[in-house]
Amino acid sequence: MQSSSIRRHSIYTAILSLLAFLLIQSCSDSNSDVVLKSITNPGTISPVIALARYIDSNNSRTEIVRAQLFDKNLNAVQILGGSIMVNDSLLTTTSTGYECVLDSVPFIHSDSLYTITIVLSDSQAYNCTVRAPKSDLTTLYAPTYQSRSASMPISWQEVDSIGPQRLDYYYYFQQNNQLYYGMTSYVIWAPETGVFSVSAADLNVVPNISTAKLVLHYSIDGTIDPAFRAGGSIGVDFAVEKIVSIID
Repeated sequence: MQSSSIRRHSIYTAILSLLAFLLIQSCSDSNSDVVLKSITNPGTISPVIALARYIDSNNSRTEIVRAQLFDKNLNAVQILGGSIMVNDSLLTTTSTGYECVLDSVPFIHSDSLYTITIVLSDSQAYNCTVRAPKSDLTTLYAPTYQSRSASMPISWQEVDSIGPQRLDYYYYFQQNNQLYYGMTSYVIWAPETGVFSVSAADLNVVPNISTAKLVLHYSIDGTIDPAFRAGGSIGVDFAVEKIVSIID
């Protein structure tokens, strides 16, 4: 199973792929302004929490913990006099919610439990938990140069029966002197094999593809405190990237 789209190329870096995971699609039409309000009833808000670790093709590691709270009208809110912590580390407030960006010190580790504590205006605390994937997805193997006339082999060392679950294939090409990119996502049905391939047909889905960016994802869902309003979620995503030059 796969899905595909094409967009005009803009400033595009590894972090955008990471942030794509963190976007809350179900709330994409909600107001962008965060409302600061006193909240004492957890049943009035739905937390959406994401922990993400991205390792790019240069082996640079970026980690983000992000939390957003939505009311029944899908308005983003912040808690007056409250806070959100992950394993006792305080998240800072932002224009969209709460987050912590970790560029240098590894924080998100395989098979580790993360507790996100949400403290309301009356100082009552509620916990949401998630355990990171057992397999530490750190390396994606693919050719540095790949012929467009043959399938591209892909493999990874961290093998188990649950994940990774998805491969995103970004392809870059010239058209009318403009650089464009498209994206196809593949479901990985047998992650325990540690292998996958992108077909020659997909390497030629448009003419003159010059570069492929592969991003392998391993995601795990956690548990939201049932005191919160329905519609919340918490998850961890491990992602690793590989850049491949496509040649004739």
